[in-house]
Amino acid sequence: MKKIYLIQPTYRDQDGNLLKGKRLYTVSLALPALKAAIPPDWEAESCYEYFDDINFDSDASVIGISSMAYEIFRGIEIATEFRKRGKLVLFGGFQPHICPDFVRPYADSIIHGNPGRKDMVAILKDIETGLLKPAYMTESDLNFLFDYSILDHRRLLFTPVLTSVGCRNHCDYCCIASLYKGAYRLRKLQHVLDEIDALSRTTRRIAFVDTNIYNNREYLQRLCEAMIRRRYRFIWGAQSTVDIGDDPETLALLKKAGCRILYIGMETIEQANLDGMNKHYRIDTYPRKIENIHRAGLRIAAFFMYGLDGDTRETAADMSRFIIDHKIALPMLNILVPTPSTPMFERLKREGRVLMKDEQEFLKNNIGYNASFTLCFYQPKNMTPAEVEDGFIDLLGRLSGYRQIIRRSVSGDLPLTLFLLYSNWLFRKEYLELKRRRGMKTTVNSMEVIPAGE
Repeated sequence: MKKIYLIQPTYRDQDGNLLKGKRLYTVSLALPALKAAIPPDWEAESCYEYFDDINFDSDASVIGISSMAYEIFRGIEIATEFRKRGKLVLFGGFQPHICPDFVRPYADSIIHGNPGRKDMVAILKDIETGLLKPAYMTESDLNFLFDYSILDHRRLLFTPVLTSVGCRNHCDYCCIASLYKGAYRLRKLQHVLDEIDALSRTTRRIAFVDTNIYNNREYLQRLCEAMIRRRYRFIWGAQSTVDIGDDPETLALLKKAGCRILYIGMETIEQANLDGMNKHYRIDTYPRKIENIHRAGLRIAAFFMYGLDGDTRETAADMSRFIIDHKIALPMLNILVPTPSTPMFERLKREGRVLMKDEQEFLKNNIGYNASFTLCFYQPKNMTPAEVEDGFIDLLGRLSGYRQIIRRSVSGDLPLTLFLLYSNWLFRKEYLELKRRRGMKTTVNSMEVIPAGE
């Protein structure tokens, strides 16, 4: 039967529990893109496992599993079960691309890149003729309308929209950079606008899920101008690099087009840390950029990493003060995770500073769906791994008080205030759960060190 079953796995928490729920902030657009790329003579079924149970009795002959990151191990479980049932398994997504050895024993083929319609026709034709290759290198073709019919807007706080893949930066810690190597590809603006037109009839809440919506200034301005002309009533957010803070013209267009919050990777408050990760920005310009974004009427959710080489036991207090003083609406905090295949991981490994039993431990570093990375799997320069883990809990605690949550969340926009209150409440909940677990679990600083050069 010419039928493919597309699956976005969930994953297991640190206790081995399969994470399920009724609602998420947003989801990946991998399945809507893949389903739209399937040729019409093939039937396609899909499943977001976080919401729904997988139908292991599906009559599909081909199983397509998409993994962004740590779902890869649940994906392996799923692949193993389907192959027992005689199905062909295709693996795709960021994680299988950068760590193909993890999935190669469990996949009939690994699909690299973002396969478009031409690629999917070729792959499925090879399956029909019995000539399936063990791997396919595809172009990043996303210039077609995605199939949004498989998304349930009631299950999403924000419906995802995509204008580009990749990023013009090449930061050493970033798995996106290791895949796209400082390049990006834009979708045709008309496709994006056609999708937004359709979404305007079903929801007012969207999120642009690009790695960096500020990849191309002219494109972003054209997008905003079109949204303004069409008088959409969306409330939305997007991820951007911090340099957008020196672009008042684009900030004004963003606000007028309905943007209310920007997710910005600031990463650290120490310039030496930025320099050491190949991120070419100046921290002494952060206050000005933040003020410009706030002046434009936009709020900031800022990503920070804790435990970098320039960090010390005083960093938790300093970083929390920076977040408070600069009125960051939603702090997105993680302990540094040097992901396999990234330049940062390779450097730490050469220096003999990677701590773990095996590389798979990196992808099991979570206490809940989309939760922070909370374990230290490397040897920092100025702290022990245990001090990093304790300091991270201290950092979360400094920002988790009810007064802090209310101050960060309240704005003149009621829907935005409610979203921020909910998100900051989850921040506090995560802190309390992590603090509880810290009293029960041993740390990873007793793990073996992977010797330099291995």
